[in-house]
Amino acid sequence: MVEEFLKNKKRIGIFVILGIIVIAASIIYIKSGFKELKKNDTESIFVDDTDTISSLANKNSKETKDNNDKMNNKEISIPIKDKSIVIEIKGEVKKPDVYILDENSIIKDLIEMAGGLTENADVSNINRAKKLQNHELVYIANKNERDIEVKSVGPSTDVANKESANQKVNINSATLEELKTLNGIGDSKAKSIIEYREQNGNFKSIEDIKNVTGIGEKMYQRIMEQIEI
Repeated sequence: MVEEFLKNKKRIGIFVILGIIVIAASIIYIKSGFKELKKNDTESIFVDDTDTISSLANKNSKETKDNNDKMNNKEISIPIKDKSIVIEIKGEVKKPDVYILDENSIIKDLIEMAGGLTENADVSNINRAKKLQNHELVYIANKNERDIEVKSVGPSTDVANKESANQKVNINSATLEELKTLNGIGDSKAKSIIEYREQNGNFKSIEDIKNVTGIGEKMYQRIMEQIEI
């Protein structure tokens, strides 16, 4: 009896030890698996965040580079301002004032900018084709002023006639009446001279007057001693 009891007790002890070993092994296995799973999850999250940050950084870097390339390759155009001049116009224009014009402007441009001429404007002594100079003053006379000037001269005397004969006419600035004092120049040819000045600018030499319609070599020989520029 005693021997059988000891044998049974020995068997039970063996089973108990085996059970403890199995339970311990199971616990160790479960813990080890949990740690591995947690490690994998952590690494997965870490890798995903790194890839996202890296992708965003590369995208921003590319966009910055593209923008810099566009700025470097972009042509910057700076408008060049035209040179201008300042001119004052007084007298018989509708809007006498100081005006800013392009440097290549002529008196005609200035008159148009000033609203045009008045009814009393006298332009017989104005070369509207003349190029303007910076800070120039242009004065448009009144017809009545011219009439008063003529009347104030009074009857001509012999001395006055001699002085008039010796005085040369400037074909670049002479009025219609002054041009008509030239030998053989009447109203028609005087108007042609003024029209030529307005269209072509001032005469460069007295011989250029031969370019005016109706004035040839013979006419030039008759007036060459009476004219100047």
